[in-house]
Amino acid sequence: MNTLSKSIKLKEISFALTLLVLFSVLSLFLFPSIFKLNLNLNISNILGKKIETSKGVEKVSVFADQLHPIYGTPKKLLIESLVMSLSIVPVGVDIQGYLETPKDWNTAGWYEKGARPGETGNLLINAHYDNSNGNPAAFYGLKNINLGDTVSVLDSYGKLYSYKVVNTYYIDINDPDRSKVFDGYEKDKSAMTLITCGGVWNGVTYNKRLVVNAELIQ
Repeated sequence: MNTLSKSIKLKEISFALTLLVLFSVLSLFLFPSIFKLNLNLNISNILGKKIETSKGVEKVSVFADQLHPIYGTPKKLLIESLVMSLSIVPVGVDIQGYLETPKDWNTAGWYEKGARPGETGNLLINAHYDNSNGNPAAFYGLKNINLGDTVSVLDSYGKLYSYKVVNTYYIDINDPDRSKVFDGYEKDKSAMTLITCGGVWNGVTYNKRLVVNAELIQ
């Protein structure tokens, strides 16, 4: 190929590239909705949102399952109005279906099959009223809590969740509906239930349980 032919060929390629660039630029102005739709689809997919296409088919990001909140386990209970600050350990239920209490008299227990701080469901926490000598234990002062008081929980990620007290009552230890305390005050909300002994000592245990319900406020 001689020099003249090469020059003509390069000019043709340059002209074609120039046309392609001009077409792309003009398309941005003449058909902005196309690019906007494409951008929205990409962003929505990244965020895990559902998008309905022109064919009515919904697409969901493969990362959608990874975008759910991560909740930590409760580590400390704080009730400012009662000047109360307690460490929290996980507990379960015994063979009779009663909620276990911590071995340490001055530590609170979190029912580990219940909700975590901030999570929808019932965050259930209990503690001893007094010790084997009759001296005040972790939840001795819980009987003095009032409606509207704030109960806060610090989780394993260092995040603080605050709940407002909305209800208090006593329930007999033999009440057939006693297991309802596991359900909490509101099933579709993030709620907290605090439990300790109450009522009269019968020689073995107290005949009632004090129950405090609270709802998440932040």
